[in-house]
Amino acid sequence: MNILTKVAVALPALALLSACATTAPTTPNKTPASENVTDAAYDRMAPAPYTCTDGSTIRAKQSINKKQVMLDATLPKVNWANQPIILNGGVQGDTASYVNESNPEVVYAWHMKGDKGIFAMKWANGKEYQVNCQI
Repeated sequence: MNILTKVAVALPALALLSACATTAPTTPNKTPASENVTDAAYDRMAPAPYTCTDGSTIRAKQSINKKQVMLDATLPKVNWANQPIILNGGVQGDTASYVNESNPEVVYAWHMKGDKGIFAMKWANGKEYQVNCQI
């Protein structure tokens, strides 16, 4: 096979590969509770597992600079199963407080002190949910 024939055979394959490379797949945002991007660094330690009073579970992991926390929440009363959520805030003394207000319908808050945590939700219509948790 001469060089011209090889180029003619390879050209459509190269065109197909370059077209695929320019259209990256996107994942739909199925998590309205999460903020989409985090620029905070997290260590490799496992998140702290909290067990809550109503049978809920929350795994919490603070960023290294303590300005953000990632939660993985299973809250049966609000139909959440392994719901990821990122909250912003910080530490004051021995208490850490974080809030996520990215959803106009509901505000999320997470507070930690020692081995205890409180997760709260407040909807725009005034309805509230709160659960006390402990490691």
